[in-house]
Amino acid sequence: MIRRLVLFGFGALISIFFLSLGPENRLKETFYAYIDYFNINKRVIYHLYSDSTNFTAKSECQLVYYSLDKSSLLNVLEGGKVNFSKSEKDKEPCQIYMIENFINDKNFEVLFEYCYSEEKVTVLSINEIGYKEVCFN
Repeated sequence: MIRRLVLFGFGALISIFFLSLGPENRLKETFYAYIDYFNINKRVIYHLYSDSTNFTAKSECQLVYYSLDKSSLLNVLEGGKVNFSKSEKDKEPCQIYMIENFINDKNFEVLFEYCYSEEKVTVLSINEIGYKEVCFN
């Protein structure tokens, strides 16, 4: 019994060693993925990443007003925080999430709509925190 346990432990150590080799440290990535599983901010932001994010007419106007392009605006998701007090996470069939982050050294809040049934993401509005909203529709 002890011999089997030692052989199992030795095999486990060898597998950990091989997984941690190479330019892509899969063991480290997997470990961080397990840790981040319970981080609600990262889970929400993961669903907001989309190849085909739509923009409303209001958000298009706000992009022009703040001199932003769509790709730089979507960088708000990188390290952004979900403001759950301004979000409507229980709304059906589409939830609304307020993401706050810095873009070009200015603090912005971006309102996203996520429709999970269609897997559709829409930017509803953009606002610099502490300033009045622009481009009313």
